Amino acid sequence: MSARDEVHAALRRAGYGVPGADRLLDRVEAAAVAYAAGRPVNETLLKAREAAADLFESEAGERRPMWRVVITDSESPTGIAPVCTATGDNDEHAKFDHIGRPMRDVEGVYGCCPDPVVETYSTVLAAYLVELLNADTEVSGKSSRAAADATHEPAQAGGAQ
Repeated sequence: MSARDEVHAALRRAGYGVPGADRLLDRVEAAAVAYAAGRPVNETLLKAREAAADLFESEAGERRPMWRVVITDSESPTGIAPVCTATGDNDEHAKFDHIGRPMRDVEGVYGCCPDPVVETYSTVLAAYLVELLNADTEVSGKSSRAAADATHEPAQAGGAQ
């Protein structure tokens, strides 16, 4: 089975019809060809990416932060936020497990965490957006990789929607 066939099958399982899966794959292939040829893939996307980078720089302190799934007021991992890079006395993520051992709450949002925090109301959508944003950050090569060290690893969404 070719890679295209595998992706096509995955899109079908995700609910895309045959025509929709074909259109999406055709667009992805066209974008890959344009990228390989050194042409801008999508001017609107490039402009949106730069506008978002300006926002992230003012809110999170860097243009391409790594992202994580967070628990917001919904008490489920349905939100997304930049990875918190607070350290030392500024780090508010310390909590204790059920027997009193210290641990780090990587899914919580605290005063030390950078904005923006976005509620998606869906564990699936939150995980998907984190993967997209982090892939975009990695492709741009402009992220502070120190933000994703072992103590600040982006959390994975779990549970059913």
